[in-house]
Amino acid sequence: MPYTLRKVVSFVALAVLLVVAELLTGVLGTSDSLAGPRSAVSKGMSAEVMGVYFTPPTGAAGAIVEAIESAQQEVVVQAYGFTHNGIAQAILRAQKRGVSVRVLMDEKSRTTNQYVIDLLIGDSVPYRLDGKHAIAHNKVMVIDTQIVVTGSYNFTNAAETRNAENVLILRSVELARAYRENFEQHWAHARP
Repeated sequence: MPYTLRKVVSFVALAVLLVVAELLTGVLGTSDSLAGPRSAVSKGMSAEVMGVYFTPPTGAAGAIVEAIESAQQEVVVQAYGFTHNGIAQAILRAQKRGVSVRVLMDEKSRTTNQYVIDLLIGDSVPYRLDGKHAIAHNKVMVIDTQIVVTGSYNFTNAAETRNAENVLILRSVELARAYRENFEQHWAHARP
């Protein structure tokens, strides 16, 4: 990558990190329009940024797979779109090595996600479809109740190769707890 482009990418990554850090620590204030409801998230929550990824170029999927491969106890997934074979295979490998895995997907995206649904069924990975909302648009993984993978990135081939997307990988027990509680709320009303 040319030096000038690296410099621009570094600047953009730094800007994103600063905004995320400000949002997580409440520095930007408590405006509901900016921070949203704070019922599950406490002001001043902190997180270690383990990775920031942008597509293009590609590479975010590899970081997500690596995070899944590090799981020792549990992986919960909330996905709108889920068609990326490499990420799906990492989920299956996690289950095979004894990690508890659950996947929650948008019900209206069932047809698009059918390939991954068939893989999950084939390996008896618990999954549910959330149809309670206009769309279940979360793109989240919580790993071992301490790592959160989130961002605009759907777990799809298009997100990796064609779309302009971002992924954050964060370490925070508090943040993971908040995301996992949200997962459980949606899991409860979703259908198998």
